[in-house]
Amino acid sequence: MYQQVLNYAKEPLNLTQEKVFTVPAGTGRVALEALLVDEKVINQSNKFQWLLKLRPELAKMKAGTYRLQPNMDIAQMLALISSGKEAQFSIRFVEGNRLSDWTNILRDAPYLKHEGGREKHKKSYTR
Repeated sequence: MYQQVLNYAKEPLNLTQEKVFTVPAGTGRVALEALLVDEKVINQSNKFQWLLKLRPELAKMKAGTYRLQPNMDIAQMLALISSGKEAQFSIRFVEGNRLSDWTNILRDAPYLKHEGGREKHKKSYTR
C-alpha cells in the first residue's frame, strides 16, 4: 500500500491546458480533495488522503489562487498549494485614458475581488 500511495503522488493531473484553481480559506484535506475531484483535476481515490498522511508537508494547504499546469503530477500540485505561491495576474493601464476607463478595466478584470457597489466607488472618484 505504501508504494501504491507513492506511485499515486507521481500520477499526472487530468489537465490538457493550464487551469486556474482557487483554494478557499479554511479548506481542509477532505474539502480540497472534493474540490479537485469536482473540478476534474484528479480522480476520486482513497490514496489522496493517505498521501497527505504519509507526506504531511503536502497537507499544509494555503488559501489562494494557483495556476495548475498539465505537466504537473499530484505531488507537485500539492507542493504548489502548500507553498502559497499564488498566481499573478497583470493589468495594463494606458497613459492618457480617463479614470472611468481605468475603473472599467478593473471592474472587468478576471480574478479580482470587488467589494462594495458601483455608487461607493463613483462617490470616491468624483470631485
